[in-house]
Amino acid sequence: MFGPTQSAGSLLAVFALLLTACAAQPTHGTISSMSVAKNHDWKACEHGVPEEVCVRCHPERAASFKKKKDWCPEHEVPESQCLECHPDLDFSPPKQPPPSADIVQLVSDGSDLPALEPHLVANKVTVFDFHATWCPPCRKVDEHLYPILARRSDLAVRKIDIGSWDTPVAERWLQEVPELPYLVIFDKQGKRVAAIAGAKLDELDRVLAEASR
Repeated sequence: MFGPTQSAGSLLAVFALLLTACAAQPTHGTISSMSVAKNHDWKACEHGVPEEVCVRCHPERAASFKKKKDWCPEHEVPESQCLECHPDLDFSPPKQPPPSADIVQLVSDGSDLPALEPHLVANKVTVFDFHATWCPPCRKVDEHLYPILARRSDLAVRKIDIGSWDTPVAERWLQEVPELPYLVIFDKQGKRVAAIAGAKLDELDRVLAEASR
């Protein structure tokens, strides 16, 4: 905080430094699902991404990524392939849920979702799962939930793929959320009981048990 005795010149100098720091921040594109491999047995190329989609192996693919705004101008690769900016990117296709699971994808492209309540499932615990295809912790939650969904008919999951952090759905729901996945849980009576940021599996189990009473 600035004190009352600081000179205008000092304030201007600090302000200039702040502007320089802001200008130095790299810009980032949208992380799309275009870099996700088609098969679970995918092989990484020398750049660490699926060879079939790698723009350094296939430069002709760059235009399609740029059209989707999936591009990291700092490193000249798609944002969804930039392991320098995002070392935890997951390129494997998502695992398929059990056939009996009550799972519906409400949003798949980051488009807006004004309200959750219209999508509650009567007489079921409803989990709204804000996730992204490139998010490893989101995969952990899927792998944890799928066996539960296979044996429980009173549990429903409604999935919202945010695409990236600056899409309309993310800007509406995730302004105060530090990490993915973000799970919002409602009980069988339609009352919101908890919201969990991150793959906190023990906490998720506790909330699901509470919401089922």
